[in-house]
Amino acid sequence: MSKIIELKIKDNKKIYQELTQALSPYKEKPAGSVLFIVEGAKKSPIIGIRYPGKKLKRRKLKVKRADSALWANLYDFEVVPFKNGKELNTQSFTFAELMRDFQENKRNNKKFWTMLEELYNYNTITKRAPKLPGINAQFYLLVLKWIWIQEDFNYRFDWKQVESPIRYVLETRTGSRTGRGAGRAKFFAALILLKHYFNFDLVKKIIPLY
Repeated sequence: MSKIIELKIKDNKKIYQELTQALSPYKEKPAGSVLFIVEGAKKSPIIGIRYPGKKLKRRKLKVKRADSALWANLYDFEVVPFKNGKELNTQSFTFAELMRDFQENKRNNKKFWTMLEELYNYNTITKRAPKLPGINAQFYLLVLKWIWIQEDFNYRFDWKQVESPIRYVLETRTGSRTGRGAGRAKFFAALILLKHYFNFDLVKKIIPLY
């Protein structure tokens, strides 16, 4: 059974720093054994992040120095959406599913697009989303917020930028270093194309998403 911790971010401008402080003490726990409720509360969870993630691993170094990074992908986690207190299947919230829902139900709504831009730039949702068909719009934004944060940890920032108390590197499954990827920018670019009349199948060819 997962250990459940309610995590409230105190300063959204330091969201990455607060997350590194909260998550790092549990890095040696079994994969996925700690569930942080990051939106909602323990009794009424909306979004959780399950840590440690599957990509996190202790590095096997032939020579260890004082400044060696002993960990790879230290802040990888799984985003866990909830409905009525129960976990939802994460496969319902892949980038592909989110793109389809955006194309079919949300791309022509100006308020929703403005909120997406705010979320992309600042990790904030300061308004109430409009009522739209498909995935609940407010819920859509909350899920996307944490997927993007997870992408930032895995593809965008290094340990210094997130002020991690523990040095780490980003690595692939084979142990080679991960290049700085576009992360959230790829998905936002895909949404821009969908907004401007490209369809889902064409966008997938233009911007492959994992």
